[in-house]
Amino acid sequence: MSRKGLSNLEFNNKVVLVTGSGNGIGRSIAMAFARDGASVIVADIDGAAATQTKQDIEQLGGIAVSFQADVSKKIEVEQLFSYIIEKFGTLDILVNNVGTNVRKPIVHFTEEEWDFVFDTNIKSMFLCAKEAGKIMLKRQSGVVVNISSIHGLGGISRRLPYATSKAAVDSFTKTIACEWALDGVRVNTIAPGYILTEGLRMAFDQGILNEEDMIRRTPQAQLGTPDNIADAVLFLSSSKASFITGAVLYVDGGYAAYHGPEVVPSFHHNME
Repeated sequence: MSRKGLSNLEFNNKVVLVTGSGNGIGRSIAMAFARDGASVIVADIDGAAATQTKQDIEQLGGIAVSFQADVSKKIEVEQLFSYIIEKFGTLDILVNNVGTNVRKPIVHFTEEEWDFVFDTNIKSMFLCAKEAGKIMLKRQSGVVVNISSIHGLGGISRRLPYATSKAAVDSFTKTIACEWALDGVRVNTIAPGYILTEGLRMAFDQGILNEEDMIRRTPQAQLGTPDNIADAVLFLSSSKASFITGAVLYVDGGYAAYHGPEVVPSFHHNME
């Protein structure tokens, strides 16, 4: 498909970095930006996965480069941003997408596991936002979108560092949004619900989570898709969201809104 055949080119001439975009939600976000005309930096700790996403974008007629990096490491983030400046000269949009989870009771967590989750889920965002800020604040424009989770809203058993780190992402977002607002840089968070990724499918297959339970508990009675998250990211990154900053947008089919005791939160109405 030629670039003329790509969507409406909302992000034509924009340079976008999507971390953790080799697979899953990050991949869908990177692909969506490319369809709308952006030049995309596909960054992932898995170099082969990053390369594959880059190639898939190029097959659509889009523009992309790939970069292998562990964005929880300061030196690797600095190398990534040096590459971006060398290749494109600027950065318009940063999507902080990397995340991980370790499931076990708190009394069995090791310090190393705690640090691993926090380094991946929140330190990586700090490191990338800091470097992006040096570019965006100087030119008085830019957008940062952080990927959090509905589990940043409340507690969930056997997910202590995950839930705590995601709550930290929400606070991190609001604080930077306030700090950078007068310099024309917007910062928001997307909090996904249960999204059918490879990781969620694995959790179902291993019996860690029950798919039917998740569907019943969601008011819209369905799981989300990575494209649902990509659509929300593109909205928050677009001119249509120019007066939105410091927001946490739940993209979850109503999961976070529901707090009733019934297992099935919604029902069909007979309006005859």
